[in-house]
Amino acid sequence: MNLKIFLIIIGFINPQEQESFDHYATNMRTLYETVDAKVVDKYPIVQTIKGDEKPDFIMVVEFPNQEAFVKLFSSEEYQKIVPYREKGFKKLDVFVSKK
Repeated sequence: MNLKIFLIIIGFINPQEQESFDHYATNMRTLYETVDAKVVDKYPIVQTIKGDEKPDFIMVVEFPNQEAFVKLFSSEEYQKIVPYREKGFKKLDVFVSKK
């Protein structure tokens, strides 16, 4: 059985590094396409009910299978944009689910 992989991403954008965030986000969209991953949806957060911080967004990305997931995150292209991710986010929580 070939289970789909879902990333649940909770992003806190670094406002002092908007250019880095934009570079990372643009390149990630391209990388998702190369492995047939799809952004299910992106949800801007308007209020925190419980918790200390308000993230900027929550996003869900669907990968067709484990192989596509591994291929993207182990690729040289992804490794090249990691420094932009590190600058572009104050905090980034990423979770993996299978279905």
